[in-house]
Amino acid sequence: MIHVIKEIMFDCAYENVVQTEVMFEEKEYNLNIFKHREVESQIFIVLQILESQLVAQDNYKDLVIEIANYFRENDIYVPDMDKNTSLIYCVKRDIKSNKLDELKVKIEDDPFYFKKYVFVYSEAQSVELKKLCKQHNQAISELIQTYIHDTENFNKFKKNGDNEKIYKLVSELFIKIPIIPINFETNGEIKSVSEYMLDIKKCNDDELNRLDNIIETLNNPQENMEQLVDKVLGDWGFVSLEEKNE
Repeated sequence: MIHVIKEIMFDCAYENVVQTEVMFEEKEYNLNIFKHREVESQIFIVLQILESQLVAQDNYKDLVIEIANYFRENDIYVPDMDKNTSLIYCVKRDIKSNKLDELKVKIEDDPFYFKKYVFVYSEAQSVELKKLCKQHNQAISELIQTYIHDTENFNKFKKNGDNEKIYKLVSELFIKIPIIPINFETNGEIKSVSEYMLDIKKCNDDELNRLDNIIETLNNPQENMEQLVDKVLGDWGFVSLEEKNE
């Protein structure tokens, strides 16, 4: 799955500046560090780990500390990165543990060291994703956009998420790698309120001018609520509260 994340990072203007292994409790874990090409303080660290390895740890925070120490001793590190670094757990399922969902919440809610995301996938999902990219002749980022915008896929996922493993995977990618853009298709420029009202023939020019005056009034509040109401009524052509009481 790391090749998928690498491609997404590259498309989002990040480069893979470090590929290494960290030792923790006599096990090696692959670590990739991505740095934004223009904003160098923006960092993503991706940890590859098996589900069985994660749930077996007595304290997941110890591994985070080990990663943080390695990161801060690395040549690329500068202090500005501390508040702009996210750690993504890339967790490959291998035992289907009941503990994983609870552990995900604990990891992501932990406020220390990094902003943390836990991305979980299976080998079957990874294989199917590669197959679909080849079948549709699309890059990963293109396929993700295709799946996210497909209402039929979404409705199937909403009905039974467990049966729509690729849509579930794609959704997780969007959530756990929060830099992926969503390219909404439009049929033209977004219209202003005035343009929209003209299009549906609900207002004439005089009424549109009155709406503009009301908007300006609301953006520049009067001294009190009564004055504000009077001004809005006046803008629309009604008698003010003061005149009505005379």
